[in-house]
Amino acid sequence: MKNKNILFFSLIFTIQSMLLGDVLFTDITNESGISFSGMSEGVCVFDYNNDDFDDILFTTRNGSSLHLYRNQGDMIFSDVSFESNIGMMMEARTAVAGDYDNDGDLDIFVGATLGSSVFFQNNGDGTFQDITTLVGINVQDQVRGCSWVDYNNDGFLDLYVGLLYPSNKLFKNNGDNTFIEVAQNIGAAGPLAAGIIMGLGFIDYDRDGDQDLFITQDNNNGNILLRNDNGFFSDISAISNTNLEVMGMGVAFGDINRDGLFDFYTTNLYENSLMLNSEEGVFLDISASSRTEDIPGSMGWGTFFFDVNNDGWVDLYNNNETAFGGVFNSILINGGDSTFNMLGQESGAVINNNGYGSAFSDFDQDGDLDMVLVGHSSSVGSINLLRNDSDQNNWVIFSLRQPNYNVFSIGSTIELHHEGISQLNFISAGNGYCSQNTLDVHFGMANITTIDSVVIYWPDGYREIFMQSEINKKNYLSRGFGIATTTLKIDKPVIDNFTFNSIYPNPFNNSTIINILSNSDDPIRLNIYDIRGNLVKTIKKDDIKKDNNLIVLDLKGKSSGNYVISILSKNNSISKTVTFLK
Repeated sequence: MKNKNILFFSLIFTIQSMLLGDVLFTDITNESGISFSGMSEGVCVFDYNNDDFDDILFTTRNGSSLHLYRNQGDMIFSDVSFESNIGMMMEARTAVAGDYDNDGDLDIFVGATLGSSVFFQNNGDGTFQDITTLVGINVQDQVRGCSWVDYNNDGFLDLYVGLLYPSNKLFKNNGDNTFIEVAQNIGAAGPLAAGIIMGLGFIDYDRDGDQDLFITQDNNNGNILLRNDNGFFSDISAISNTNLEVMGMGVAFGDINRDGLFDFYTTNLYENSLMLNSEEGVFLDISASSRTEDIPGSMGWGTFFFDVNNDGWVDLYNNNETAFGGVFNSILINGGDSTFNMLGQESGAVINNNGYGSAFSDFDQDGDLDMVLVGHSSSVGSINLLRNDSDQNNWVIFSLRQPNYNVFSIGSTIELHHEGISQLNFISAGNGYCSQNTLDVHFGMANITTIDSVVIYWPDGYREIFMQSEINKKNYLSRGFGIATTTLKIDKPVIDNFTFNSIYPNPFNNSTIINILSNSDDPIRLNIYDIRGNLVKTIKKDDIKKDNNLIVLDLKGKSSGNYVISILSKNNSISKTVTFLK
């Protein structure tokens, strides 16, 4: 009987492993070149030198300096803290990266635990300079979280700073390299009564084209959801059912059931909380049924959704303070049915690091997401760099850019459509707990080999559809210019010698005339798609040329709505949106 029981449980374990896929992480901290002593709570992943490899900035809390490590590729890093002028001594908890002056490189705000917070401008030559006073950002209070956001959709990144005790600050970017504090004037200050702010993050939870704010609070004060309506915030915590009275720490956003809506997850002291979004804007607590509460007695801090095994479903990682309840970190795999399965230590991700902040990126550019964790552990060091060595499925990564305004497209929402399946992701600069993930957008695709369309909702709500994206590569998407796909770093997408001269009338109710300018003999064609990415009509180059580049587009018999017109060559495309009214 004993042997039969062993066989039975072995069979269960084998079946479970097959269902979850082989998830495996390898701790490569010692050989990565990352090494420093001291406690750390915050980690910021960003490409500071525009070489297309994500670098890492660590904050420290024991009188040490800030630490910036440059990614040399292949998971090898070099300490550039002092040569970059960012290695100043300060008690800091968090840091976030955003391009405040729209010059094409990422600047840094560092939130202090003691003394003044610091604002570093990126000089574009691998160095930074402290311009805190010049830009008008004055924060003397203890910072718990911060995030870059274009809250008013003017194309300039603003800075939100969450403080341990109220009230929070929102620094509005004036567009002239200075900021003004406006939080209370626009309803974004958070709790005005006693509260203990912990994590925060911005997300367009209602898909209306502006960035809403979610704040976690400790000590059962109730979490807060502030809805953004044209640059003014209102507290809808109660009516949205997000005001859980828990000991909240970190926050993560992700579409766990692929319904096109972002769901919320918070780490807490004791059981964590998963809140499922609905079309009505009311959230349902499915923590227990989804099996995402974590182990009883856990104290979670850093957290994020990411597709660890590239199967097309977002999974979940929690960085736990082991010293509190003895609970190791947890990794939970999405089963595709709104439930999650917890992996064990054999995954290499369930470690004891007395954790706080955490972030992910594809540091070695092999198509799966690696992790960097920070904590207070003295036995294993305060940093853990975990390389993802899981079984490989198909994947795609997107890097988004906008010319001149909000260059790194922070606040964009991205939809991926393939073979009847839709996935959702977003770009943010600061969430979880005291952390920032990569600004690249990653999707796992399992065994699917083609992409139907990619729909970008740019931060101001403008929508574009991109076709011809390639799997197992990073695709570079620029607003208004289509897509340039390459396996190498590029500075700017190269567009062939063609463009739209005019589309008139637009909107139209019968037909519209499209005029194309072309200086190239390369084969091109004109495709028309509906807003779901379905191909409606194709016009080839010969038909375009014989009519002197004038095309009459007739959508008779089609439904009213927006359609995307794309000029496509072998490698590139340019797209415009037209509106058809019956």
